Amino acid sequence: MNKFKQILAVILAATVVVASAGCGKAIVIKGESADANSYIHYDGGEITGIYVDTQLSVPTDRTEATSSVSQSELTQSTIVTTTEKKPELSTTEAQTTTLQTSTTVATEPSSESIQTTTPSTSATTITTTITTTTTVKPAPLPDNTDLPVNSYQALNHAETKGVWISYFELYPILTGKSKSTFAKGIGEYYDKASALGLNTVYVHVRPFGDAIYKSDYYPWSKYCTGYIGEDPGYDPLEVMIEEAHKRNISFHAWVNPLRCSQESDAPLIDDKYLVKQWYNYNDGDYISKVSSYWYLNPAYDEVTDLIADGVAELVSKYDVDGVHIDDYFYPKKESWFDNKSFSESGYSDLSQFRLDNCTKMVYKMYSAVKSHNNTALFGVSAQGNVHNNLNELYADVEKWSREDGYVDYMAPQIYYGFQNGGQPYAEVVDQWDEMLRGTGKKLIPGLAVYKIGTEDTWAGSGKYEWITEKQIIKRQIEKARTTDNYGGIILYSYQFIFSPESSVEDAVNDEIEAIKPLLS
Repeated sequence: MNKFKQILAVILAATVVVASAGCGKAIVIKGESADANSYIHYDGGEITGIYVDTQLSVPTDRTEATSSVSQSELTQSTIVTTTEKKPELSTTEAQTTTLQTSTTVATEPSSESIQTTTPSTSATTITTTITTTTTVKPAPLPDNTDLPVNSYQALNHAETKGVWISYFELYPILTGKSKSTFAKGIGEYYDKASALGLNTVYVHVRPFGDAIYKSDYYPWSKYCTGYIGEDPGYDPLEVMIEEAHKRNISFHAWVNPLRCSQESDAPLIDDKYLVKQWYNYNDGDYISKVSSYWYLNPAYDEVTDLIADGVAELVSKYDVDGVHIDDYFYPKKESWFDNKSFSESGYSDLSQFRLDNCTKMVYKMYSAVKSHNNTALFGVSAQGNVHNNLNELYADVEKWSREDGYVDYMAPQIYYGFQNGGQPYAEVVDQWDEMLRGTGKKLIPGLAVYKIGTEDTWAGSGKYEWITEKQIIKRQIEKARTTDNYGGIILYSYQFIFSPESSVEDAVNDEIEAIKPLLS
């Protein structure tokens, strides 16, 4: 989830183009690499190349385009690559960017990062030209004052036993699939979760300034059909909520508020959406490009209003049990990201400016949830390291934890072992518990199933703990339950529990068997 992470594997650029008539850009997956065991490792960037088994054929029918690859097939695969011409735009300004596919930033990875054990040393450089225009001002935000209050009584359990289901875990069962096929696929996910004793799912519904649901504010995600902006003919969010509630599972809509589209997707978004209008008008204010992705700038009320209105739409129109954001806050420390808005702000301290901007955004999101269904919950899954939140991501987690009006719970990604040299699990849990003391808010730690059986490069003296020690997750749950504000746990993530890499499968299964009695 966070932007300041160490990438230990080379990002292999690839494109899968689905042959079909019609407009739009086929879904592509990038940001994954394979180790010596051909296990897929995801670095936290957008999916932009699909691993396709060499025994499979790429479908040509868009009704099943790019989605015939199963979760298990994704772990034994090669890359099919081709090229696609970008549409030409009428512009007044051209910009050329060189993208390095191998990057190193020394911080703990987030919930959308996958641990690798065999780093690669090769690198690929891609040069691409994108175009922007500065001739048209963005239109005003749509008026959502008529969004009704939702009378649905949210389903939330006294103890959260949760699991994250990311968009890259959805695409094998969603992309290009029919409604009935998707319902069957997500139902099987839920059945496995329920059998383990899990009662809550946190599912990606807006990963990249897009929507895996019918939205007035954001375009259809390309993870629905393979083409950004294309209606799949049904509403996947309705399906996911219905199937969850059938099983007494609480459904939380997982949103990335600031992370927008990949640069190659942005030109293909319909001009009716504000995110596209800001792209067209881009001059480094509402939206800024970081590497190959666009990010919204929370300094502007228009931006935080759009984010809040998107939350209001979710809670008003859908029977979600909560809205959930992770730790994608500011993507860069460098001042160029928001230099214009800072210079116009009257602030003298860039750090305080950014902290206040994120706080404003979180306040508006919380208020949007509560004003449209006050039984639904709002929570933040920040990075586990409090210092990094405040000083790297500009997320004022201390304020949000201690003061009213920001969150119902905090779900920090405490992806550390007990022996971690800098952030030992027990001490970090206690730190977060202390910040929440006396507030009535819940502490729901995120736990790193994905590290079981692997070397933890970021752990210092504890780097081998996840290999040599047993039942770490079990002991972490037991420790969390001793805190004063305990509200449950969330496991990262679905695929690491139910489809682990073969080299760690036995270790993962042993850990899962150990926690079953705690979850029953």
